[in-house]
Parts: sequence; C-alpha cells; structure tokens
Amino acid sequence: MTVYVETDFLLALAKDSDWLQQSAEEALDEYDVETSAFSYLELLLARERYEFDYVPLVANLLELVPVRDEEERQIVLKAVNYYDEGMTAFDAFHAATAETRTLNVLSSEKDYENIEVERVPLEPADE
Repeated sequence: MTVYVETDFLLALAKDSDWLQQSAEEALDEYDVETSAFSYLELLLARERYEFDYVPLVANLLELVPVRDEEERQIVLKAVNYYDEGMTAFDAFHAATAETRTLNVLSSEKDYENIEVERVPLEPADE
C-alpha cells in the first residue's frame, strides 16, 4: 500500500533523535511512501531550527521518501541548490519549478536574474 507522508515523517528520519523515529523507520518497511515537494520545502524551512546538513540530507531522503515523479524530484534537487546558493526557500522552489518546466517567471524578484531562469519584470518599465 502506498501512503502519503508529510514533513513530520521526514523530520523523524532526519533528526538524530525524534520520538517518531522508530515509527517512521518501521513505516518504511511496511509501506511504499511518497511525499511532495511541499514537504521538502517545509524541511528546508525547519533546517534552521535543527541545523541539518540539508544538501546531502535531501538527496538521501529522496531515495527513501520519493516524490510523485521525476519532474517533481528535479524541482526539489534544483531548489535545494538554489537555496544553498542564497535564495530564500520559497524563491528557490519557484525558480526550480519554472526552470524544470522551462517557463519564464513573471516577478519583481531580482535573484532570478542570477540563475538559469528568464525573469519577465513585473515592476513597471519606468522604474
């Protein structure tokens, strides 16, 4: 049986010690698990509190707890790299989504100009 898991499951696996860790590990043996990019986004947001080495952590977790398809996997991996390069977690996921889907991004966020995503300016032309 395939079950959807959310961020508390990822955190239980990622943390050195967690009261849900044993249950999460047992669930890996019992179920086929999957999650979404949203869970990995939330994991990046939680990483400041738990001080994870998040780049290898996410790569390893994606093997244990995959996302629905290869496109979503690429979004997560690219977003983690953008985040590692200094983008906010949300902007990193937006950039990775646009890049993976080969779309331009309509935004006022100038960080997109430093990566492989074409930014279409949202701000008025006279500014």
